[in-house]
Amino acid sequence: MSRYVLIAISAGLVSGLLQAALALPAAGGLLLAYIAPLPLFLAGLGLGARGAGIAVLVASVSSLPFAGPAFAATQALVYGLPVIVLSRQALLSRGDSQGGMHWYPPGQLMLWMSSMALAGFVLTLAGMALFGDGLMAYLNFVLEPFAAAFPEPEQREMLLAMLDYLPAFFAVSWTLGLIFNGTLAQGLLVRFGYNLRPTPELADIRLPTAWIGVLLAALVLATLSGLLGIFGKTLAAIAIVPYFLLGLGVIHGFLRPWKGRMVLLILFYGLLFLWPLPVMVAGLGLLNAVLRLRGGNDLNDTGGAGDNGGNADKEV
Repeated sequence: MSRYVLIAISAGLVSGLLQAALALPAAGGLLLAYIAPLPLFLAGLGLGARGAGIAVLVASVSSLPFAGPAFAATQALVYGLPVIVLSRQALLSRGDSQGGMHWYPPGQLMLWMSSMALAGFVLTLAGMALFGDGLMAYLNFVLEPFAAAFPEPEQREMLLAMLDYLPAFFAVSWTLGLIFNGTLAQGLLVRFGYNLRPTPELADIRLPTAWIGVLLAALVLATLSGLLGIFGKTLAAIAIVPYFLLGLGVIHGFLRPWKGRMVLLILFYGLLFLWPLPVMVAGLGLLNAVLRLRGGNDLNDTGGAGDNGGNADKEV
């Protein structure tokens, strides 16, 4: 058996064990399960899509004794398949006449991730409509036990009012989880010299101009009630994540010349998820994208990203 296959199998075994940590009663089990995609990304970004495929297969098989076939299949679809797709796309490159190498753009990777999140949500909607009582009934079933634990009626109503936002929360959590694990995997590979591509910069994110239209349409749908409103809220949450990352790129670019950059970044990330800072960061990224669209200067100091991967579409 080759060293390549052994490394991929080892990554899959570690990922399968981390997935099985969900069965643990402690909160630490949830944290371990959250980094289950990390070994898969290490295999995918360090060995290629074939290595990721082997690791995903091994992870699914190794989790069978702990959680059963339904859990293994779900994990393979929800995390394994996206890791294979993203690893394959991330390692695409082309050379130019000057001998330079252009890697697949980070903005296009974000679109792949957002598209998979939206496809997963649509498939969930269809599956629950065909084989159950629908998404709303399922969300009520999930939240009612938590709402019953609150003594005051106002508290229960406030919790149930969050019903429409649950799919958006899960979609954003899934997307950010993949971004976190993929970024960490790339950083580890770079640290030990096993990376196959250079690490893309957040400030290099370019999105198609139509993506702003997707976000605006989603915000309009989000004002509606019922299933269309839930779809709009979820789509808006998915569509705003790339602009959130672009906003982080603006902040990184702004702090780059500062001597105390690392201290400021640690402080910033420590406060990042305090409301309304995430919305402000996403708004900063959206503003930067609009300035690019209008031909203005970027808010960061990178001076533009140029041609990262040969995408001919106009991007912002």
